[in-house]
Amino acid sequence: MKSKSDNTESLTRAQREQKAYDEDGVWARSHSWHYRFRHVFESPNTTRYDRLFFDLIARQARNKRVLEIGCGDGSVAQEVFKFDPAYLNGIDISEDFIRIAKRKEVPNQLEFSHGDVGEGLASRFDLIFGRSILHHLEYRSVLKLLYANNLNEGGQMIFMEPLGSNPLIKLYHMFSHAHTPDERPFEREDLKWFRENFARIDLHPINLLSFPLGILSTHIFSSANNFLLNLADRVDTWLGEKAKIGVPLFRQTLIVIRK
Repeated sequence: MKSKSDNTESLTRAQREQKAYDEDGVWARSHSWHYRFRHVFESPNTTRYDRLFFDLIARQARNKRVLEIGCGDGSVAQEVFKFDPAYLNGIDISEDFIRIAKRKEVPNQLEFSHGDVGEGLASRFDLIFGRSILHHLEYRSVLKLLYANNLNEGGQMIFMEPLGSNPLIKLYHMFSHAHTPDERPFEREDLKWFRENFARIDLHPINLLSFPLGILSTHIFSSANNFLLNLADRVDTWLGEKAKIGVPLFRQTLIVIRK
């Protein structure tokens, strides 16, 4: 008789991802960890790049066709819809998330689809974006496919993704049980692949000192807007711009690809 783990291994990658979210409670465990160390995610450095993420999307989205991959429950797409795209489609592998997202639909303007982006899409877009999604996928083939077949000339792809070289990240993945079987934060060789395969690419690293100090701050200060994390923000911003060799040690990065 096959064990539960044997059955999981027999599934395709997309099916394993769907199972992790729809049946195994990965999102709830991840959210619990985020709340436990909430100042990491509320720190000035994190919010600085959250604003940049949405600012970049806003500049590209107005009156354009937009695709969000890994749209979850549609909350981010709903925010992006305020930037007046001509059409916005969100796609996700989780049936549970898409059921929730569909409550937010505006027919022919904001729509959501259940599917696997790795299987290819028929439509073309001026902006393709996502948060913490590429590291769940066979991202190299997916990005090449999206760039060649689905991104219009002059378009952009914007993603925010976790990095995996920081020792604290490695400990988190060893002990948190808050990730899917196939997800893997990007390492140095992944960032090298991005630079080698896309001529027009910018990487904006997020949270170096703000990561460990955010964990500490959560247990010392009531607010993440404190002198410790404001200092960390200034240092992280400077290092992110000047010390490119250290980018893999940050907690995450904003990736902007232009066609």
